[in-house]
Amino acid sequence: MKRNEHHSVPVATPTPLSHWQNYWQNYKRDVAGSVGRIAVELTIAAPGAEKVFVAGNFNDWSAGEHRLRGDRAGSWSIRLWLAPGRYEYRFIVDGEWQDDPCASTRVANAFGSTNCVIEVSPRGRSL
Repeated sequence: MKRNEHHSVPVATPTPLSHWQNYWQNYKRDVAGSVGRIAVELTIAAPGAEKVFVAGNFNDWSAGEHRLRGDRAGSWSIRLWLAPGRYEYRFIVDGEWQDDPCASTRVANAFGSTNCVIEVSPRGRSL
């Protein structure tokens, strides 16, 4: 808080508009229109990692769009709102593409590795 130069009363500094615009863009991307969507939590253990993202056919394989949050123990997670369907995805840990070790289903991809598969049913996630 700043102090007004003519008064000793603290004056609240307004939050920059860009903050709210970024917040709204993320809200619209992840939640808006989420009627019929299911909350899906993806988690990966990556102790010592600096940045972890998830990319898949739910975000056109954008490697920098969905960043996971890490905790002190090195567990990284993200909650996505997905419509029922079948999705392929991979994690990007400090720039390296990795499989989800918890995924029970994988399919070959065009790069000589595999994509993890998640099935989202109307009642919730199944792997």
